[in-house]
Amino acid sequence: MLDLIAYSAGQADRKELQIAELEGCLPEFTEAQKWLNINVPQDKDLGQLAQFFNLHHLTQEDICATEDLPKIEAFEEYLFLSLKMLSLNEAKKLEVEHLSFVLKKNALLSFQERPGDVFEDIRDRIFNNKGFLRKRRLDYLFTRLIDVVVDHYGFCLEDIRQEIVELEIRLLDQAIDNKGVIQEIMRLKKQLNRIRSLIWPLRELLNRIKSEGTSFFHKSSFTYLNDIQDHLQYQLSAFDNLREMLKDLMDLHNAQLSNDMNQIMKTLTIISALFIPLTFLAGIYGMNFDYMPETKWPWGYPTLLGLMLIVTAFLIYFMRRRNWF
Repeated sequence: MLDLIAYSAGQADRKELQIAELEGCLPEFTEAQKWLNINVPQDKDLGQLAQFFNLHHLTQEDICATEDLPKIEAFEEYLFLSLKMLSLNEAKKLEVEHLSFVLKKNALLSFQERPGDVFEDIRDRIFNNKGFLRKRRLDYLFTRLIDVVVDHYGFCLEDIRQEIVELEIRLLDQAIDNKGVIQEIMRLKKQLNRIRSLIWPLRELLNRIKSEGTSFFHKSSFTYLNDIQDHLQYQLSAFDNLREMLKDLMDLHNAQLSNDMNQIMKTLTIISALFIPLTFLAGIYGMNFDYMPETKWPWGYPTLLGLMLIVTAFLIYFMRRRNWF
């Protein structure tokens, strides 16, 4: 199923079409700007679209190559761009969707790997005539769609930042075990690295658009491409900050582990210190000498126990005064 939005300064129309209906429908919107969105393109449908819009077979392969990194390629009749659309689901798992654009003089094609997208605000602005979308060419719409995708990179980074803050609070409150902390930190680190692997090449691709796609862009649209690059640069800075936050979180976790171990060693040391004089006294009277006067004394045993108790009480008092425990 194809979603066609045709608009001009005075009106906007939307139709859902089958591939076979496309050829008969487009002449109706000859003078309009046409945005055609294709969800989950099948090989057969993609082949028909490629034939209708004269797309290179390498473009067809890139549209279907959902695991590839973002790329751009300029052809004689169109400009091709592929990138990734990001979102965090309810389980805080990063979802990545392959997204492709074909910008022609008279049409903009967008191909999505799955149904559903982040472009509803763009559609609303077209139909309600908000902003400049209906007053400008397709290259402006192209930049606005990229901008929405890039903005969602920032939303994902902000969600990860909130997760890091929450994890830090749980760690300080000791509401999570040691294994759970490591797993959460590694999960967040993996998500951050995945986002960075998409942001970094996209910034370079926008430079190539400005150099290789001049025939498809009005000069005024380069301002919006520069704005998107600024957003990407800000997100790279945010990535560095989040990476430092994760490093600090790991340092805090290690410090807590070290502190817990020190507390255990301190407790064991205090117990050992209490038993050292007791072991000394027990060792003296455990020697097998024939002549030890105290062993014949009727009060020798309770006296020794009392002495041990006094020594233990004194050591406890001494350690408490020193705030050793």
